[in-house]
Amino acid sequence: MGAGRRINIKKNSQSNHWWSELLSEKILFFTPGPTYVHPRILRALSRPVEPHSYRGFIEKYKVTLQKLKALFKTEGEAFLFAGSGTLAQEVMILNTIKPGDRVLCLVSGFFSSRFKDMVLRAKGVPKVVERLDGRGFMGKEVEKLVKRDNFKAIAIAHVETSTGVASYIDEIGEVALKHGVKLLVDAVASLGAMDVRVDKWGITICGSCSQKGIGAPPGCTLIAVNKQFVEELEKRDHDVPTFYGDLKMWLNVVRDPENYHSTQPTSLVYAVDEALNMIFEEGLENRFKRHEVIAEAIRAAIRASGLRIFAKKGFEANTVTTVHKPDNLDSVKLRSEIECLGVVIARGSGPFRYTTFRIGHMGWITPSDTLALVSSLQLTLRRMGCNPKRDMVKAALEVLASSTLR
Repeated sequence: MGAGRRINIKKNSQSNHWWSELLSEKILFFTPGPTYVHPRILRALSRPVEPHSYRGFIEKYKVTLQKLKALFKTEGEAFLFAGSGTLAQEVMILNTIKPGDRVLCLVSGFFSSRFKDMVLRAKGVPKVVERLDGRGFMGKEVEKLVKRDNFKAIAIAHVETSTGVASYIDEIGEVALKHGVKLLVDAVASLGAMDVRVDKWGITICGSCSQKGIGAPPGCTLIAVNKQFVEELEKRDHDVPTFYGDLKMWLNVVRDPENYHSTQPTSLVYAVDEALNMIFEEGLENRFKRHEVIAEAIRAAIRASGLRIFAKKGFEANTVTTVHKPDNLDSVKLRSEIECLGVVIARGSGPFRYTTFRIGHMGWITPSDTLALVSSLQLTLRRMGCNPKRDMVKAALEVLASSTLR
């Protein structure tokens, strides 16, 4: 094996990541998506590519949809097709909003702000209520807004990926049911990591994707609708302003996958199915608890550092934490330096791109991964002269030690 051969590795003066090829399969990704993909899921992805018309794939698609219904907690229908979280948002709007419909768009960051433009493209009338102070939305305040106008729908993100802010969808769902308003929920950064209950919470249509809390590769749009909306789809006698994302056409496919609307991402379906297998093996309550404990450990570490979390208490998501950047901290350099330690975190997003950084903690993140993140962040802050006020690792350990996670 080349005994006596000397390998010279020259540092690239243009980059701090001259050993990136050596570390490429050891990096810990603490981004809000795509997230780490478990080797079991990668193995499922690596099987030979199958046609969407192949009997074996058709059976796999059927069972995957049933598992998705269980994850969304609905007796309605689940949909899976090639796409992203953005497509999920658009599909929700274009299949529910007709010209002239008034839509209450509740905005807690960059991604939920896009509902307005989508409603306009559907020729609806958006009413935007923006809250960018770290608070999400609760039932009582939403009811006050609903009473003031004749809204046909409410559009909201369960977790706003840009700010790490969560809203109380269960309360808002009660309001929607009470006033006969459709509830459209973006669960892109919550499904698979936080509880989502389409039927119990009164959600009309809920959209997500494969690469965040579920922990599969990107490329699949995931949608769930309740039984009442399924009936509306069956009776609908008009076209919607999307051909590919027309759920009435997809309804024929999910009920009988031998029907055709568009080519399915067959290999990704196998990956999503294996991710769902692992989710149910872990158990939903155990999985949600793991995310809750790890999120609190990371938040405890951030508070110990003296940095400020964007989300206010009671509105913190268990999947992503957005951190305010102090003026004396270069967030670009912070991300670059911590990457040299094999840990990747995310830049801010939207209007907070240059004033925050984000830590994603969803999918297959473990307590040991969490400690690696916290220790790397503490070391990086010290190297940059931004010394933490208290020991960040100790703060995270105290949370982890008080839990039953193994």
